[in-house]
Amino acid sequence: MKSNPGSWSRRRFLATSGAAAFGSMALNLVGGLPRAAAAGTVVSYVDTSRSTYDKIALMVDGKPFFHSGVQFRYEKHKYTFGWTDTQLKPVLGMIRDDGFNVVNIPIWWSKVETSKDVFDWTDIDRYLAWCGEYGLKLELLWFGHDSTGASLAPRMPAYVLNDYQCVVRPDGTKLTLNGNPLLDKTDPNLLAREKYVLGRLMAHLASADTAHTVVGIQVLNEPNVAKQQGGSSLDRSYSTYSTNRWNSGGYTDATKFRKDVLLDYLTQLGQVIKQSDYSVYTRVNIAGSGDTVPVAENEARRAQGTATIDFFGKDPYTTGLDTLYNYGTDAVWAQGKNFPMIMENFGGTPAADVEKFNAIAGNTAHNLYASLDPDSSTGSSNYGLYDFNPTTKVVTRKAVSDKVARLNHVLNKIHRDLASKLPVERGGTNLQTFNRSATASTTTTKTLGGVNVTFTTSSGAQAFGVRRGAAEFAFTTTTQATFTLPGTIGVVRSVEVGQYDANDNWVKSGTKTYSTVSGDTVIALAAGECVRVAYLVSGATYKLRNTSSSKYLDTDAEGAVILASATTYDDQDWIVAKDVSGSWTIKNVRTGRYYLESASTNNSVVWNSGTVSNTSLWDLEGVPAGGLRVKNTPAGRGYLYGNSADQAKWNTGTQDANTVWEFQPK
Repeated sequence: MKSNPGSWSRRRFLATSGAAAFGSMALNLVGGLPRAAAAGTVVSYVDTSRSTYDKIALMVDGKPFFHSGVQFRYEKHKYTFGWTDTQLKPVLGMIRDDGFNVVNIPIWWSKVETSKDVFDWTDIDRYLAWCGEYGLKLELLWFGHDSTGASLAPRMPAYVLNDYQCVVRPDGTKLTLNGNPLLDKTDPNLLAREKYVLGRLMAHLASADTAHTVVGIQVLNEPNVAKQQGGSSLDRSYSTYSTNRWNSGGYTDATKFRKDVLLDYLTQLGQVIKQSDYSVYTRVNIAGSGDTVPVAENEARRAQGTATIDFFGKDPYTTGLDTLYNYGTDAVWAQGKNFPMIMENFGGTPAADVEKFNAIAGNTAHNLYASLDPDSSTGSSNYGLYDFNPTTKVVTRKAVSDKVARLNHVLNKIHRDLASKLPVERGGTNLQTFNRSATASTTTTKTLGGVNVTFTTSSGAQAFGVRRGAAEFAFTTTTQATFTLPGTIGVVRSVEVGQYDANDNWVKSGTKTYSTVSGDTVIALAAGECVRVAYLVSGATYKLRNTSSSKYLDTDAEGAVILASATTYDDQDWIVAKDVSGSWTIKNVRTGRYYLESASTNNSVVWNSGTVSNTSLWDLEGVPAGGLRVKNTPAGRGYLYGNSADQAKWNTGTQDANTVWEFQPK
């Protein structure tokens, strides 16, 4: 679909074209949350406050968002190598099936503006439709005047290279690599035009992307000021614009000049995104030597409230596990409030899954490059997660893609915890990682929420543990592993298999059998499993469901305790509290009805008038297959059960299905 410029609000135009000159701009950044334009929507941002969460957190639609991405070079496959949509679309299905939740897709300037003032949203709308169909979030990579340190003609409308200044040498000749120049970021007219076009794109997203599929935008790709990757470089451009800025700014240091030019240009583009009606987080991947990385300078602007780039990152392309693990504490990429993210790394190395685990264990978001390596002549390389036949374009999996998928599905089961909790080894408390080196056989004990948890594997498992409160732990693992929790934590209420959903609510898929060894709780997880371990909280209110009959412990008149179908009345609400004796009392919340106790006649269980004695004290015993048995403390009196007449009784010690109770928290 193509459109002519048409009407566009004056406010939006002023926000995106603005003055040609560089300068600071007040953006009113409060607690990391940007104030978008008056009628706009903040779809995503970076919460840098560390007040609600103990880490810097990506926020999407107001919730912490765990970012697990892979790049998809739709445009290069299609426009450079001739793939069809029919061949390309199924790759997004593979990405979805393999558990990624973000796909990074470049959008060329030339595919947004095909010729001057002629706009075409076909590719953008296709991306939105496909990602919507497959349930993927989209990170757009803006390939504008500079992508990988060059200005490539196919990626821009023809007028751009003709109308704007290129980087030039002192003798006036262009800086080129393989015939490709680099447009000069000191040209104010280039900046104004790119801002205008980017503003049009943001306006289209505001109207077209009501589902909030796009969650972030990369502002340019591996941008440079006076250097072409792997090729020629200059201290600066010697164009009139560049020389005037050098002189007027009183520069003597070319490195500082390059940093200022780059950061100013990026900040102006970021301002377009932040002040649009579709405000999302902004990121930039920097290539080249460290002296051109303006992270510290961006942090200074953030402190002044004028930064519009949320974070900078690197494309390390390394298999070094320690390098990936330590990225989250790197002096450059984790300084200040810069959210640590690896923008691109190998997608097809034999241990790509282990490499990704290490980045996450070190508190770093991680993106793979790429789903398919578009530049591979054979269709297979360390860059691509999948292989393809260069002739038929048929895409196939390779061994590592299955391992990456397995890890992704494990991550998704505790996604909110990964998005909002700092790993223990990075200064956090409630998120622990195990076996980052993927050692085949190992046993280790680590602290999680103040509790020593022992992890054992003989299958090279990599695992996560989460403490989600005083009475809840979650564990998940890539392959078979065993977790041991000390008995000092308390009484295990339940161990269940499942995962946390999009709203961070636990979804149970089954009950998990566990064992008790010397008072400790031992849980063996299968590959890919996630379990939630819940403990009783003294003083909390529960409903007690008999697992055999599925009926609930209920009070009736004159001290009677019965079993009845679920109800919202408080007759079925019981306060379970630990007594100074070490046993437990079970008290009904209804006024005038007190403690559960065993009667001396007819093996009846009744509620009393407020007495705590041996007959109203109970020992709670975990059942490996799930639930608890409730045993009266006096000698000769055994377990609480329900009979066929829906009466509550005590037996003399029999442990059958009727004696198992599920304590459901209110």
